[in-house]
Amino acid sequence: MSEKILCGPCGYAENNKNAEKWCTVCEEGLCADCEKVHKSIKTSRNHRLMPIRDFRQIKNISISINCKDHDKRLELYCKTHDVAVCLGCVPSRHRTCSDVIPLDKAAENAKRSTALADLENTLTRTLQNIEQIITDRESALENFESQKQTIKNTLNDTRARILKKLDDLERKLLHELNTKHEHCKSEACKLLNRMKNSKRDLSCLREQTSQLKSFASDVQLFLGTHQINEAVFKEKESIKEGIKSVKNYEVYLQLHPSFISLTNEVDQLGKISVRKTTTSLPFKEAKEDQAQIQLRVPDTKRIKNVRLQLKKRFNLKQDCNGLQLTGCTMLPNGNLLMAIYFGKKLLVEYSEDGKHIRDIPCSRSPFDLTVIDNDRIALTYGNHYVEIFNKKNTSFEKEFRLESNCYGISYQDNKLFIITTHGIVITNIAGQVLKTLYVDCGVYLSTTTDRIYFNVKRDQTVHCISMTGDEIWVHKEKSLVDPRGITVDDHQNVFVVDIRTSSLIVIQHEGRSSRTLLSKTDGLVNPLSLHYNNEKKELLLCDDNGCALYNLE
Repeated sequence: MSEKILCGPCGYAENNKNAEKWCTVCEEGLCADCEKVHKSIKTSRNHRLMPIRDFRQIKNISISINCKDHDKRLELYCKTHDVAVCLGCVPSRHRTCSDVIPLDKAAENAKRSTALADLENTLTRTLQNIEQIITDRESALENFESQKQTIKNTLNDTRARILKKLDDLERKLLHELNTKHEHCKSEACKLLNRMKNSKRDLSCLREQTSQLKSFASDVQLFLGTHQINEAVFKEKESIKEGIKSVKNYEVYLQLHPSFISLTNEVDQLGKISVRKTTTSLPFKEAKEDQAQIQLRVPDTKRIKNVRLQLKKRFNLKQDCNGLQLTGCTMLPNGNLLMAIYFGKKLLVEYSEDGKHIRDIPCSRSPFDLTVIDNDRIALTYGNHYVEIFNKKNTSFEKEFRLESNCYGISYQDNKLFIITTHGIVITNIAGQVLKTLYVDCGVYLSTTTDRIYFNVKRDQTVHCISMTGDEIWVHKEKSLVDPRGITVDDHQNVFVVDIRTSSLIVIQHEGRSSRTLLSKTDGLVNPLSLHYNNEKKELLLCDDNGCALYNLE
């Protein structure tokens, strides 16, 4: 039976009457008579009243409406610090904030806010992650049991060849197996139980969110969204921390090398050993930086707002699998063109949906390439030569030689920018050297209308310079162990892949901050080349798995 909710005003008069409505401002129940009085008083006639049956749905959801520092009611909202405050907070902490507004105004349209939608999305995505983790761990336990059974079968097969000492040796070995098996099983179950607990807790929070959405007032929903989101964030971080170094146990049998020939001389049938390997289970984020109040206008130029949405992933044809794709670009017609540097003297052309179009034979193994116009592309070969290829008539119409080996190449304003062993060489289409920038650089570069971008492996830096070679900014990135492909989007945010750490990072356009977008946990394996298409806002990435095309949001 539901707990009775009594009328608050009547309770002061020691007259216990059941409440029919609940005032979300006064936070007390009202009987029918007191409701009429409540509506007749000027200071309370605009208070929001809700049926008691609706209030029961959110009665047990804890939402703090008082300031934890001053124990006063939260009545204001500071947009600068994204926090609800009381009147006592303003002079002490928010005196200089120019955008402190009434909490009621901030909570307008809370049920339709992106914060609520993102919270629900985060809960759903986190629960999906937990389901996947639980499935993985349950599968690991099944494999573990299968390993145990395999060993027992091996023992039974061996037992047939043993006569005198089999019973004693088998008993000793099974005891060791069971001891280590139970220990490993106990360790493996810890994370599984932790994930099940997290699933239960987050399911409860999702239910509370749904109830808040349906029955709570805007202020309650506004505060509840923040507080539940904080709890979800803590649980997420706890889950991610817990799966960083999950131990997989492999129990296996090592038979004594002399057992078959010397059954009378050995003192044990075999040895039970456990091989531990560390795995990092995938945890896919929902929408990062999600609990932003709808009053904020996101700055799409900031890297925190950069989102990658996988459009298509595909492998190359069979005879090109496993070969290094050192260069890639997107042609004006939307097709993709990749350079294979080791093992093949080919450019390979694919459609955006991953269908093989054609192979383009080259005189040497191509290293990198760049689009000049609708018909022509420029190629480097990792040696002294650069070639201009006309894909319309499938012929190489121009070849020129530079003094040092050529690697990364980019086209801008009728000029070719080429990474060489001596720096960056700038030429015209005919191959005439216009300028050489003597800079320490890696093997890849990217250009915009007025800037050149490249990385340096030696000191783990990414550089942005002007067309005349003047330094604009340098960003040191410790995660760049062996940086390769580099490209720039239309906001001048810089994308770099690292083959050693199998990661893709993005660097803020002014070079001050960075963020990892993809890593090994996302399936990235030894990425080499990268290209961003400004018109389609698509990112092409090539690694050992083939090619992946992302929409950049």
